[in-house]
Amino acid sequence: MKHLLLKNLSFKQLVLAAVASSTVILTGCQTNQAIDTKAPVVKNGEVKAVKVKPIPSFLIEVSPRKALCDSINGGQIECLQYRNRYENNFNPLKTNIEGFNFEPGYSYILDVRQDVMQNPASGQLETKWVLNQIISKSVAPLAN
Repeated sequence: MKHLLLKNLSFKQLVLAAVASSTVILTGCQTNQAIDTKAPVVKNGEVKAVKVKPIPSFLIEVSPRKALCDSINGGQIECLQYRNRYENNFNPLKTNIEGFNFEPGYSYILDVRQDVMQNPASGQLETKWVLNQIISKSVAPLAN
C-alpha cells in the first residue's frame, strides 16, 4: 500500500512538473510575439508610428511627377508620390515599388502588396511594396 501511494505521488509530481514546464514554454512563446509591430510612415505630411502588417492587395494612385523629400540618411532625394484612392493629398514614398518602372508624365493606378520584414541590423520592422498589377497608366494633363 505504501509503495502504491509513493508511486501515485511520483506520478502527481510528474504531472505538476509537466504543467509547470508547459507554462514556462508557453510564456516564452508569448514573449517572442511581443515584437514591435509599428514602423514610422509619412501620412499627410506627418511622420506617424503605425502598425504594419502584410497586405496582399491594395490600390494606390501614383502622381505623374516625383517630389523632393528628405532621405532617411539626410539630404534630399526624388521620391514617388502616392495616395490611396480616398485621400486628397499625395504622400512621398521614400522607397521604390518593387517591379514598377515609373515614367514621368503618366498617372498610374497600381495594385500593390505590402510585405513586412525585420531588419537584421536594427531589429525594426520594415515594409516593402511590390507591384501586383498596373491597373491603368494615362498621360497626365500638363500643369500650368
